[in-house]
Amino acid sequence: MKETISRRNFLKGALATGTVMAGAGLVGCAGGGSPAKADAPTADVAGGEKGRWSWSVKPDPITDVAETIDCDVLIIGAGAAGVPAAMYAGLEGIDTVVMQKEATVQTNGQGFGTWNNEWGTEQGIEWDIPTTMQAFADLANGKANLKLVKNVLERTGECSKLIIENIPEPKASPAIVDGYVAYRWLYDDDLSTRYKAFADLYAAMGEKAAEHGVNFLYSTPAVQLIVDESGAVTGAIGERKGGEYVQVNARKGVVLATGDISDDDEMLEAYCPVMLGMPTLHAVATNTGDGHKMGMWAGAKMDTPSVGLMMHFDPTPLPQGAAPFSAVPWLHVNVNAERFTNENVGYQALATAVAMQPEHRAFQIIDSHLLEHAFDYTNGGRPADEKALNGAVEAGQILKADTIEELAGMAGLDAAALQKTIDRYNELVDKGNDEDFGMASEFFVWNGIKDAPFYAIERMPGKLAVCGGLASDERCRALKEDGTPVPNLYVSGNVQGSFFGYDYPVVGFGGFSLSRAATGGILAVKQIMGTFDEPIA
Repeated sequence: MKETISRRNFLKGALATGTVMAGAGLVGCAGGGSPAKADAPTADVAGGEKGRWSWSVKPDPITDVAETIDCDVLIIGAGAAGVPAAMYAGLEGIDTVVMQKEATVQTNGQGFGTWNNEWGTEQGIEWDIPTTMQAFADLANGKANLKLVKNVLERTGECSKLIIENIPEPKASPAIVDGYVAYRWLYDDDLSTRYKAFADLYAAMGEKAAEHGVNFLYSTPAVQLIVDESGAVTGAIGERKGGEYVQVNARKGVVLATGDISDDDEMLEAYCPVMLGMPTLHAVATNTGDGHKMGMWAGAKMDTPSVGLMMHFDPTPLPQGAAPFSAVPWLHVNVNAERFTNENVGYQALATAVAMQPEHRAFQIIDSHLLEHAFDYTNGGRPADEKALNGAVEAGQILKADTIEELAGMAGLDAAALQKTIDRYNELVDKGNDEDFGMASEFFVWNGIKDAPFYAIERMPGKLAVCGGLASDERCRALKEDGTPVPNLYVSGNVQGSFFGYDYPVVGFGGFSLSRAATGGILAVKQIMGTFDEPIA
């Protein structure tokens, strides 16, 4: 399916990342060194010292090994980064083993954002990577290794080509969004199939890798890297279900592809505390920072907090399901019926603001004019048409009432407090000046809450991914505290740091989380094999 659509229309069905680009993200996914202070997230990992965190103490080497396997490349993790890396390695005939925590391939999300894409070139896109890099740098808060970002970004097109050529079903569905190519994988061009199809895509890549000789050790989480006397990583120890240990020796290198930290509350406390207490959107809560911890024990440096977070309204942890109009900058009130923020901010920023409210919940409030400008806002919200509105009301995802008092009762809000908030809001709308929170007047004046029927839309963000990990150079090598590589240790996906800023950039780079994971995993294997600068596909 070929289509060219605006960002707003694309986001109508695609603001769940994991994802978008797991994670993620849209299209929608640990530091050694000198001793740390007691309240710092990094710690001395030398044996015998008690530190602030459970991973502060490097565990004793495991020696009671029941089986030993030798290979050239060991990939730890069969998810967003590990599976494409394994398929590439298999296609190249590289002797490869994959250790996977779960019994199957695991991933979250719905698609890729890609640049230097051949399909996009055919549609008339003139790729301008320097301009794209400027836009990324503006969003990265000075935290990104921009050489790494460039190496990955400009090869996402090659990565998607490799996947599409080798996995014809489910079918890739491209669209041009903000000047880049976004892929979703669908069945029968049906957008509602995007999550299942993306999971099936990864399962098919895993099967392709196995067909080409890659040895998958399922239900065998890696628990410790093997480090020789010179400090080089030479393999890993995995633990099988019965408690036996298997040692995999990797002659050329080890790729960490273990996902993020968002399912580990202690790591969230250390690196991304705003996510504490938030519900997860992962199908399986396996993102517990295993690779971060093992990397720290091997001498790698962790990104300095705060790390990039991906915490979105779509999909939703709310039982009624995801409603349209997410992040559209209408009045937002918390469970105390109080306005708490400037609503005209980016999608992730608004989700963060809601997460910081009591019960991590809020309600969008608007009146009968909600559709008049639904597609005119510019902050990355998810607009919809009258059919979608009526369907969401019917499904109980949007509350509708003829009076504010009735609406408050339906939402469980104090009616007098809500009316007071709305009266103040309407006063400012009539002035054309948001004196309380400073929303841009061009949008604010559309948002009066005066004419019935009135609507309330409950919002609660769920955690998708923490996009920060071990420091990395431009060739996916994990770095020590002094900036030199840990020999033979490579990072990809959300165990790789040095990439995103404090927030994942949904607008302008949707789907980059997953495409950078897939591309970075492949590039890590290529670096190990000495072919980094050769084409992927």
